[in-house]
Amino acid sequence: DAALAIVLHPAGEPSGAELSDKGRDVRGIYIPVGRIGSREPEEIVNWVVHKIQASAVIIDLKDDRGRVTFADDLPYAKGGLHGPFPKKLPQIIDGLKKNGVYVIGRLVCFKDNQLPRRRSQASILDRRDNTLWKDHTGITWLDPSSPLAHEYIVNIAKAAEQLGVEEIQLDYIRFPVEPLTRYARYPNKLPGTKRHEIIAALLSAVDRAITIPLSADVFGLTAYNEGDSDGLGQSLEHLAPYLDAISPMLYLANFHEKFWSNPDPDRNYALVHNAVRNIRERLGEDIAVRPLLQGFRYRAKNYGPHFFSNQIDAAEAADASGYLFWNQSGRYKLLANVWRSQKEEPEVAEPEKESASSQRAAPP
Repeated sequence: DAALAIVLHPAGEPSGAELSDKGRDVRGIYIPVGRIGSREPEEIVNWVVHKIQASAVIIDLKDDRGRVTFADDLPYAKGGLHGPFPKKLPQIIDGLKKNGVYVIGRLVCFKDNQLPRRRSQASILDRRDNTLWKDHTGITWLDPSSPLAHEYIVNIAKAAEQLGVEEIQLDYIRFPVEPLTRYARYPNKLPGTKRHEIIAALLSAVDRAITIPLSADVFGLTAYNEGDSDGLGQSLEHLAPYLDAISPMLYLANFHEKFWSNPDPDRNYALVHNAVRNIRERLGEDIAVRPLLQGFRYRAKNYGPHFFSNQIDAAEAADASGYLFWNQSGRYKLLANVWRSQKEEPEVAEPEKESASSQRAAPP
């Protein structure tokens, strides 16, 4: 590990392929691994294309617990905790692409409940007893300054490109920020190096390693706060040179209580619209701004068709490069009905009930 080094390559145009027209105008959904399960490729394709009518999907390559979902023989990702959870994943990806669906592979970076238990030197430690540090959900994290962590993420991205995804989307590409971080110790900390430089270095390394577009999810407040005032390491101006697309997580549930305690459609519309416009004004037109929107009920007191259409209208009016909806359980019947109503087509079904696992109200 000592031979590894974190290097920030000169900023410039991303080295991967240019975003396709499909990649610049997506109408997408996140599909968790469990939703795919053991279903046949034809069933998944039919669900996405005909029932939901999405033009893009996000599929986990490495999930929120650090499990690599498509291989169990990668360096540092071997054994039963990793592996091809969805059967016939390559066939599913191929079938979606053949039906015109843009396939994005999601790779969770530093939130990881697997590798830290094997390589503690690459992990955030608890300064109280020098054990692995855990966030409020009990999950361990890789140290963003660890060269081994960077190498690990790069290798997963390279393998995922061979799987056939059309874009790599990095998530949890940040330092943790929560009260428990007062006990966090970063054993690989580089004196004099700022957090956003560490995050930019990983983006640079992944971008140079793959030949497909690279995107990243970022905390929604980064659209409004310049620099890295929150300590996430997500200074947009420093990250953008290595990205083809950026997805601010604009879930109503993640913002100040005023946005969800007393529902105001105009305020919620402005939250999405202004965030997209702010990023476009700050970063220019070359990078695609593709917001992640709230597709779950948590803290959405006015949850219903207008809750979805209001976000869609705001994103489109702000000239977003399409948009993506997040639901942790992969339930999108209500969204599908909204999309069908926009085309004046019959509804497919009544909305499904949301489970607690549909909630995702934390920084990405």
